[in-house]
Amino acid sequence: MIETHYLIGVDSDGTAFDSMNRKHIDAFIPAAIEIWHLKGETAKRFAEIEKKVNLFSSLRGINRFPGLLKVFEQLNQEDVGLQDALPSLEPLRAYIQGTKKYSPATLQAWLQCHSSSGLESVLAWSKRADELFAKACAGLPPFPGVKDTLTKMNQCACVAVVSSAAKHGLEHDWMAGGLMSSVDFLMSQEDGNKTEQLKMVQAKLESPVKTLMVGDTDADRISAHKADALFYPIVPGKEEQSWQMLREIVFPDFMKERYEKIQETAYCEQLYAALGM
Repeated sequence: MIETHYLIGVDSDGTAFDSMNRKHIDAFIPAAIEIWHLKGETAKRFAEIEKKVNLFSSLRGINRFPGLLKVFEQLNQEDVGLQDALPSLEPLRAYIQGTKKYSPATLQAWLQCHSSSGLESVLAWSKRADELFAKACAGLPPFPGVKDTLTKMNQCACVAVVSSAAKHGLEHDWMAGGLMSSVDFLMSQEDGNKTEQLKMVQAKLESPVKTLMVGDTDADRISAHKADALFYPIVPGKEEQSWQMLREIVFPDFMKERYEKIQETAYCEQLYAALGM
């Protein structure tokens, strides 16, 4: 039991590190073009839709597998002729509807009972994307201000990484970024969704627990509220300013219990504007 009533949950990709753009532009998109042999206009439209869905919409931060399905569905709606270039969507849709936790491991387990060449290609895409992502993010530092802010917060609050990324990648990034000394818990996709992760950490703290989730997507806000937590956004394109505001104003107000829904809503308006919501 950690002797504090205050918990700060911090997302990783796009929040602590500038890895969200790299994940999609340098990994997910080229891996898809490679695995499914997309060419010309098809490759161009895939890239455009992939970025719109995963970076500049309310779905920013969605898990890779539901996100991929959304992109494929939009491509199919635009041009029926593209269907021959893409894997069958029904097996992927069945996996998403029949699974609670989305990860390469659960997809591999699903394939053992639901054989599908289309899903095999999705798994190959996922593995290839991870390879490209590791190369793209090698030595990637955290956003300016992240380390100082985490250090300040961890002096009087529990700090937990709350992420849908794989644990091994998170451990590498946060260690390499020199941030682990200010982290009490590192949660990942292996621990469930972000709401489940927050609740797991909350159970380890003294009751009643006051929780603030820091993230860069509206999905992070929703996850926070499901765990009875407040939310503060790191606005895409304004990350350094967002972290400075967290360090100097939001976190002190949170610790004095003066950060409430009205303040959260005002900050979220900036996030919605950045995402075109």
